[in-house]
Amino acid sequence: MTTADQAPASATRAWMHAWLTAFETAAADPAVLLAGERLLDRADIGQVHINPGNAKTTLTVPNASRPHQPRVSVSTLAGPEWQRVYRAIAAIGEHADAIAAGRLPDILTTFGNADVTRIAPAPADITFTCSCRPDPGICPHSAAVGYRVAQHVHANAGVLLTLRGGSIKELRAKLGAPEPTDPASAPRTERTGAGNDAHEAFSRFTTRPAHPRPARPRTTQTTTAPPLDGPRSDPPAPAPTVQALRLLTRDAAARARDILAGRPLPVGDDPVQDAARLLADPAHRAHLEHAAEQLGLSTLQMRDLALAHEYGGAAGVEAVLAPLAADTDALAHAEAAIQPHRPAPLASLVSQDNQLTDAAARVQLRLGTDGRWYPFTDWHGTWRPAPGPSRNPATAYKAARRARRDR
Repeated sequence: MTTADQAPASATRAWMHAWLTAFETAAADPAVLLAGERLLDRADIGQVHINPGNAKTTLTVPNASRPHQPRVSVSTLAGPEWQRVYRAIAAIGEHADAIAAGRLPDILTTFGNADVTRIAPAPADITFTCSCRPDPGICPHSAAVGYRVAQHVHANAGVLLTLRGGSIKELRAKLGAPEPTDPASAPRTERTGAGNDAHEAFSRFTTRPAHPRPARPRTTQTTTAPPLDGPRSDPPAPAPTVQALRLLTRDAAARARDILAGRPLPVGDDPVQDAARLLADPAHRAHLEHAAEQLGLSTLQMRDLALAHEYGGAAGVEAVLAPLAADTDALAHAEAAIQPHRPAPLASLVSQDNQLTDAAARVQLRLGTDGRWYPFTDWHGTWRPAPGPSRNPATAYKAARRARRDR
């Protein structure tokens, strides 16, 4: 990912990582993403116009017959949703000073609950279109736009609010914070003697906020803000980074809530399963490369395990890790169930261990330890987990076929 060399002091990597995680997961094609990154240096990219719901530009590739019109679209939040987001953030006094200064605290990248929608988009919120192809889908041109948006978000996290249909100005208004002024654009007045020019003094009086933000009450009550919010430097190696500590803090809080709610916790201490569980949340995918390195896996292997946990939990991860023993009757039943749905019914169907592979359709089913069939699709010679596990093998097979068409 290419970012600005000299980012302002208010720049934040957490918001950029939140965007990159959602954008790259939505793209789901590393080869196209790499081609898009390379276009940042090779192509003539015009100004990226960022508006509620989309980012678009005109892109000219050397020796191309005509320029392209790529667009990255992002689902926006409705007005009432934004009002709930603004009110919820305004209720947390710890964030007020940063937002009043025009910055968005990093913790807000994952802020949200059952009543408040997250600001950072999910992969399902992002789609791609371009004049180079007749149907929607990722291409190098729209991938380049996605990476250029990441550069803008790195410099100004408020760009994500705009894409989602929100406004940093409205958020500041909810906090009762005055709008920042740019000294360079302020009108210059002549001064004679002591004191201020009369016009300047009257202007300052009339532009005072009608309802200044009240001082934060002194309280000992626990808030939802984690103790590591704010700019901190990483502790000395080999201690975890600040971002990793924040992730672990949020995970510990989530587990505590599950215990209080009487929900069962995952059993066992398998580090691969635990890493897959943490990375199943798209908001944590920024740590994927580091986790893969610590476990001795490739980034793609770690991403597959995270997707497997996102789609099917611990049993989905087990289906990825190794072949499992399966009853031959179960495999025969599955083979009969999917036969009417195969595009090439006369092509060979390979049954081995718990796996049923339809090479012609480029899909595979794996029977999990929980009795569900897990769909996989052929992705450049490897089997990648797909959403839609089911106890009905025909349902899982159709989910795999659908994932192939959508990819």
